[in-house]
Amino acid sequence: MDNKVVENGKKKSEGLRNGEVSKDDPEEVFEMLDIVGEGAYGLICTCKHIKQNKIFAIKFLEISEDDEDNLQKEIDILKEAAHCQYVVKYFGCFMKDSTLMIVMEYCEGGSVLDVMNATKQPIKEELISVILGQVLMGLVYLHNHKILHRDIKAGNILLSQEGVAKVADFGVSAILANTIGVRRSVVGSPYWMAPEVISTSKDKGPGYSSKADVWSLGITAIEMAEGKPPLFETPPMRVIFLIPARDPPFFKDPKPFSKEFLDFVSSIVKKDPSDRPNAVALLEHPFIVKGLKKEPLVSNWIKDTAPLMKKFRDAKKEEKEKGDASDSEDSKNSDFSSGSLVKVDRRSRSFSVSSSGGDGGTTVVNTEQLEKEIKIDYK
Repeated sequence: MDNKVVENGKKKSEGLRNGEVSKDDPEEVFEMLDIVGEGAYGLICTCKHIKQNKIFAIKFLEISEDDEDNLQKEIDILKEAAHCQYVVKYFGCFMKDSTLMIVMEYCEGGSVLDVMNATKQPIKEELISVILGQVLMGLVYLHNHKILHRDIKAGNILLSQEGVAKVADFGVSAILANTIGVRRSVVGSPYWMAPEVISTSKDKGPGYSSKADVWSLGITAIEMAEGKPPLFETPPMRVIFLIPARDPPFFKDPKPFSKEFLDFVSSIVKKDPSDRPNAVALLEHPFIVKGLKKEPLVSNWIKDTAPLMKKFRDAKKEEKEKGDASDSEDSKNSDFSSGSLVKVDRRSRSFSVSSSGGDGGTTVVNTEQLEKEIKIDYK
């Protein structure tokens, strides 16, 4: 197989472009394996391509006509970024009833957050420098193509078995279609959100640019080093008001870290985005240059943590199964369900849409829904 799982097919959804969705029945193409995560708007499962005997990650999204334009934008972003090895690769789409299935590269190492949860430890500085260097390579590619990720955090950095960190989950990404390169919608996850993103609304504020991703990368660096992002003990709705008002966050205890790491973080958690370097400039920072010379460290780390990751995934699946069993009598016939969007019957290897809704763990904040319950994926 080349870089496509699906080829030209007939139109399945009026809001998605003709030929975007395969005409094939996904149950004849894929075998369901396991639920591995929840993205900004959907459940993510591993599925085996029956003919090719290859594992893919598939995002399941229950869609309506109102969703289709946004979904087309996400697909466009995935296709645009498919040529960068530091971004999770997109392969195609299928439709089952009202559920859209987006087929993507499967990263066996899981997310950086998953590894942190599995090992119950923050990440060593030398590994952080490698991972952030690879993420920056992905961000340079995205920003050069006028794409904002808008939700950079440890949970959205996936690790391949070969030790490559890849930017994932484009559910809240945006394309900067104009030459000014400014967005005005308030989107992201609160603890990682840049001050200018929170301060922005459709009617006021200067908007924000790719420098918002740079801020989020700085918060992610602290998250990886300390185990949680700054202000994590604070309720998320309060964080939204604290971030623009307070001084920039920093390490609780900077003593264990090198001068290069401290300088890297302090240089990008600047409240004024004009004071932050862009992703291209950050690739020249000594902390990142040092890390990109040690890329094999990540693959060794993934191998070393593999047994703990297996226990972690098994425990998560067992927990989900118990929760689903208590939700309804119907769940007794299923091994697990999404709890929000899609229910999967493992015995019959079929996909069906659950009646409940949810955003799957990543928060999308806007000025009209600040009281929305915010789900965060830490234990």
